[in-house]
Amino acid sequence: MEKRIEVTVVIGTLNRPNILMSLIGQLVEESKKIQFEVIVIDQSTPENYKELISKFPKTINFKLIHFDKPNTVQYLNYGWKNAKASIVLYFDDDITLTESTIQAHLEAYENLSINGVSGRVINDSEKISQNQSVGKIKWFGAMFSKNFSYDKKALVDFPYGCNMSFRKQALNDLGGFDEKLSPPIYAFNEVDLGYRINKRWKNSILFSPEALVYHHQYKRGGTRNDFIVENVFQSNQFNYGYFLGKNFSIFENIICFLRRLPYQLIKEPRAILHILRGFIYGKQIRRSNV
Repeated sequence: MEKRIEVTVVIGTLNRPNILMSLIGQLVEESKKIQFEVIVIDQSTPENYKELISKFPKTINFKLIHFDKPNTVQYLNYGWKNAKASIVLYFDDDITLTESTIQAHLEAYENLSINGVSGRVINDSEKISQNQSVGKIKWFGAMFSKNFSYDKKALVDFPYGCNMSFRKQALNDLGGFDEKLSPPIYAFNEVDLGYRINKRWKNSILFSPEALVYHHQYKRGGTRNDFIVENVFQSNQFNYGYFLGKNFSIFENIICFLRRLPYQLIKEPRAILHILRGFIYGKQIRRSNV
């Protein structure tokens, strides 16, 4: 009798087959203890994709898909839509697992009120955070606190994208990740989804320190591809404005802007126009969803 697949692991990768294969090797070992499937969505050049094909495990539960054009939000949605399991776990390709990472994600869902899990992340050379404000959206989006290296359990407003999981049913109910976010790096996709999950099901995303990964943040490939720096900046700011416009009321926006404005004027005045463009677009989407 075939064992039930407990979790679907989804990984996006771009032009770094050797880095990905290091993680795949860990997952092959973990699959001896836990029954799961792996869906890798490769977005690389033909040369790198060909190299990855030659190295990828030839087993039924490890699947390799190719996208001709990189698109983070589309691959995230492809993952959950094609997952066999009721829990979908997303990893970046440049992480190192621990023995408890996957199991801790699964154990969190024994609490039926939990719809998402943000695992602990320690980035290379990062000082461990002592700040208890983990994954919080403050002043209706004026500020964000991350602190995902913290070592205590907490309820969070949003997860860390390189180590996060969700109930597939929750993703389906909300329509998954928002594909209206702007390229090239589709910033705010996990913040937006986390906000929408907690709006529908209050306090339902858990930060689990036991679900730990070490994140190496390699400089090439992944979301650190050779994008034009100015395009990345504009995309970030547009998506920030879009997030504010789409998710919050005008009253909440006013509070946010009053809190954010001094920082914006002093630190990033050139971002204001891009934020405003995204904000207007977000308001149009908000009105169309009413």
